[in-house]
Amino acid sequence: MHRVKHALRMQILSLRELKYAVFDLETTGFYADQGDEIIEIGGVLVEGMEITKTFQSLVNPRRSIPAASTQVHGIKDEDVKDAPTIVEILPQFLQFVGGRILVAQNAKFDMSFIVQKFKQLQMPLKQTLVIDTIGLSKMIFQYENSHSLDKIMARLGIPRTGSRHRSLDDSRYTAQALIELIKLLEQQQIKTLPEIETAFVKPETLFRQEKAKSRSLF
Repeated sequence: MHRVKHALRMQILSLRELKYAVFDLETTGFYADQGDEIIEIGGVLVEGMEITKTFQSLVNPRRSIPAASTQVHGIKDEDVKDAPTIVEILPQFLQFVGGRILVAQNAKFDMSFIVQKFKQLQMPLKQTLVIDTIGLSKMIFQYENSHSLDKIMARLGIPRTGSRHRSLDDSRYTAQALIELIKLLEQQQIKTLPEIETAFVKPETLFRQEKAKSRSLF
């Protein structure tokens, strides 16, 4: 009953009134269902259209990190050898998220890894609502071909103040994009969750779809 009331409340509240947990992963590769692993989790909380709290941890993947992946994010085997495993970090991350709405850039990619870990650890996934900033960008910038994070940041005037392809910095950029996209949606009188349904990603359907898109979407 509590979850039903919570869901109904989210339907009524405006987008700017809702609470979000924006997150990003760095991984050993593209495919969660083919043995690739999470090596970093970052996240920020957004409340009242402001970033209020952050989360970041490297993760020991219990396997080597391919050189091609290191070229993207700069994370090496020695960086994660003393880091906690995903079994240790995932509960901490879930506590950080709480009951907030999850948000990610190219959410299908990141959620494919989260869902895979939940399956392996036989844990229930309570967060069934995930918003993809690519979907929001497509609603605003309908005639643009690319909705990568770099392109979205450029269109919204978001400066690069840290690294790209590191989980906490990318979470911050995505959160800033979320805030600015909500403002633009409001100008089009789009103000509630049901009105942005095209930007939803449903975790339970991920493995019935094509493999996650390539990193070019990031």
